[in-house]
Amino acid sequence: MDKQLTTLIVGGVAGGATTAARLSRLGAGRRIVIIERGGYVSFANCGLPYYIGDVIPEQSSLILASPELFRSRYGIEVLLNHEAISIDAASSTLLVRNLATGEELPIPYDELVLSPGAAPFRPPMPGIDLAGVMTLRTVPDAEAVKAYIGRHNVRSALIVGAGFIGLEVAENLRELGLEVTLVEGAPHILPPLDTHMSGYVSRLLEERGLRIETGKIAQGIRRTEDGRLQAYADAWESPAADMILLSIGVRPETSLARTAGIETGKTGGIIVDTQMKTSVPGIWAVGDAVEVVSRVTGRPMLLALAGVAQKQARIAAASIMGRQEEFHGVLGTSVLRIFGTTVAMTGMNPDTLARLGYEDDYEYIDAHPYQHVTYYPGATPIHMRLVYRKKDGLILGATAIGENDAARKIDVIAALMSKNGTVYDLEEAEMCYSPQEGAAKDAVNMVGMAAANNLRGLHPLAHAGDIGRPGTFLLDVREVAETVRQPFAGAVNIPLSQLRSRWQELPGDRTILVLCQVGVRGYNATRFLCNMGLDARNLSGGYITMSLGS
Repeated sequence: MDKQLTTLIVGGVAGGATTAARLSRLGAGRRIVIIERGGYVSFANCGLPYYIGDVIPEQSSLILASPELFRSRYGIEVLLNHEAISIDAASSTLLVRNLATGEELPIPYDELVLSPGAAPFRPPMPGIDLAGVMTLRTVPDAEAVKAYIGRHNVRSALIVGAGFIGLEVAENLRELGLEVTLVEGAPHILPPLDTHMSGYVSRLLEERGLRIETGKIAQGIRRTEDGRLQAYADAWESPAADMILLSIGVRPETSLARTAGIETGKTGGIIVDTQMKTSVPGIWAVGDAVEVVSRVTGRPMLLALAGVAQKQARIAAASIMGRQEEFHGVLGTSVLRIFGTTVAMTGMNPDTLARLGYEDDYEYIDAHPYQHVTYYPGATPIHMRLVYRKKDGLILGATAIGENDAARKIDVIAALMSKNGTVYDLEEAEMCYSPQEGAAKDAVNMVGMAAANNLRGLHPLAHAGDIGRPGTFLLDVREVAETVRQPFAGAVNIPLSQLRSRWQELPGDRTILVLCQVGVRGYNATRFLCNMGLDARNLSGGYITMSLGS
């Protein structure tokens, strides 16, 4: 009788649980064991902020699968409250500690999958262990936050770190009635966005009563005289608050991998190949602890997203079973819904590309199409930014912010990017249309057309940084009433309706920067002026873009 093979999986949740489930589907007779340090093998960590805010009222709703379900449905063993403490790769043995009893147990394996995830970053600074200084990563963390708020009658909170989790927690605490301050070390909130687009989110949060302080790196936490908590640095101190939640990001948990001599990369993540194999034979790795490759730049990066972890898990399971499936990298497609507005993104933004040295290789277009035709009730704008390569129109990234359908537009763009799509593909994309659901020229088509026309030489572009440069002239083609309501400093107003009879008033020896409300009339004016022999450029996105991030 053949020896039963054993696959050990360290860590549950998205990566480990998915690996185990697919392994059980791909083959029978294998012993599969998930070793989980915590008390839950599969829980919805993305839902934790909403549990704190009582949007999800029951903790049980966060528990996606129990050990009993894994055993009965998949034949998978689950060891909860067991921690993997070392790997002996030479003997293919994993040393596991029972956290309840302290007993240590060596378990031999044929294959080992590491899905340890990433831990909240807790910098070694004074006061970080004070009562009321908390992090959010697990169900017990969420329970601790809820309990602290209730027990201490918390009325104000300071959130250190304004990324996705920080903003989701901020929204939920604000909806509970707390005064909330966000502190971010980067120049703007939501660092995955560029500076301009994050400005829209900042404005939204401030309108909801949140206080935002950017460019502030906390160096310590202390008690104030009245017993509250305060973050501080050499020349700065935060407002005092009843509690502090640290959301400074996560770090890949690689200590176990290092016991086996597994290679890690410059990012700190575990290095794997396209089949999720590590540098040590017989060991795979998936999830937040793994270094991934950007499909846009080809460079290594870390990306803590559940969808990525699940895709990697499927590949690892297939590889263990001898199937030739591959993981081809990431785009970083992600989304945030906050105060009724969706913020969605994929790929790279202009700030990141510039920082990586791509200044001359890309262009971007701003647009503000509606999610469906404006004559049908309920139309709302989507503020979009599309980034593309100049030489061939390859899509490099996109951001969309709006009340409706922003994520849907980014999903379409991300799908095309995964197939090396170009702005010409966006231009031709066949989208659903009915008055309730879109437009004959969908928002995706609109940004594609604008970008494609730019590459064809039909749509010369300018951006906010071009305003005021020597040799330029700023022309506002909005109607007079619009300029009275929303004036733009330094602009000369000739409405588009009068431009054909007044264009000769413009200086022929200067570059005309054309401004309208959203860029559409500006494009029409730019085309007319170019046809008349003038050097004209459309200020991409118009007045809305110029004021959006300010």
